[in-house]
Amino acid sequence: MKNIIGAIACLLISYAIAIGGYMVTHNCDIEDLKTISSQDKNFIIVLLVAQTVIVWSYFFYILAIRKRNEKTLKKEENRLILQQRRYQIIIDNSGEMMYEISLNNDTCISTDKIREKFGWDIPRQVDRLDVKKLFEILHVHPEDEELFYHSTSGLITNKMTKEITVRLQKTDGAYLWCNIIYIPLLDGDNNMVSIVGKIEDVDSEVKEKERLEHQSRTDGLTGLMNKQTFEEEAMKFLMTSISTGSALLFIDMDYFKDVNDKFGHTMGDRAIRDIALKLQIIFANCDMVSRFGGDEFLIFVKNIPRDTLLDKLNWAVEKLRETYSNGTDVVNLSASIGVAYCMADKIAYSTLLEAADNSLYAAKELGRCRYIIRDVYE
Repeated sequence: MKNIIGAIACLLISYAIAIGGYMVTHNCDIEDLKTISSQDKNFIIVLLVAQTVIVWSYFFYILAIRKRNEKTLKKEENRLILQQRRYQIIIDNSGEMMYEISLNNDTCISTDKIREKFGWDIPRQVDRLDVKKLFEILHVHPEDEELFYHSTSGLITNKMTKEITVRLQKTDGAYLWCNIIYIPLLDGDNNMVSIVGKIEDVDSEVKEKERLEHQSRTDGLTGLMNKQTFEEEAMKFLMTSISTGSALLFIDMDYFKDVNDKFGHTMGDRAIRDIALKLQIIFANCDMVSRFGGDEFLIFVKNIPRDTLLDKLNWAVEKLRETYSNGTDVVNLSASIGVAYCMADKIAYSTLLEAADNSLYAAKELGRCRYIIRDVYE
């Protein structure tokens, strides 16, 4: 209707221009048109008819072009819808948690597998996608924020495929370790228009790796650091930090052999676990506690004032006293402690261990259930 009204308006305007032009060129007014010659009347009529034909021909031409364009546009829209449906079917039947997130407010695509796994969907529309919004869409663990931002910023800046392992939250509050793959989709001008990729649940693999790593670094009976891990961590600290005021403690349990001999290894294992728990309480926070082997323990105390160290040693000698009995035999367990105290910086671990071992030997020689400190200067 609007097109017809426009055409009629154009036709009337063209009539007015034609008649007005005649009036100007012949210096006459509207009343004079009634007395013009037959030849001029015929000319004006022919002119008006020609204008009518031209206007309506142009109108139908424009209308035909518009319909053709609408038909082409509709065909293209149907093609895109069909293509998107095919894409969705392929994604849904892939068995993978696939997704496509648009950067240009177009429709985003994700599989039902994502909702089945996490309880949430990637939104159908995303307004002005950036790193922060992608972080929220994928429900990434706050502790993984820095890693996620660094990786995703690189994706958007460099337009390169990225892969990252982070924790994603489910609707029940639990987190799963997931491997996220980002693949940038570029248009003909090399501009990124969307991010395509998939999410892989690697929670069991990551946790198993962590378990094995923890197992390789800890003592199986007590859960403390094992000898090798303790040595690595202590050496790392001594090489990279100021060691003045730090101390290495070598602890050996007095009469522990009697516990095993009289009550058996089950009671001996229980005694070792009791000792480990007490040491963890006494030397908490940043101190490193390890089981050296058998009934021997190593402790590294970082940057501790001498008076505070003495208080801890007195506490340890007192708390590590324990009596074990089976109703007939009794064993009074205690601890001898050798201490190497750093009086200078950059002292080698082997030097401290030797000094602590010598101090322990001296404590044993002096009657056990005591500690001896040796200051180490180099």
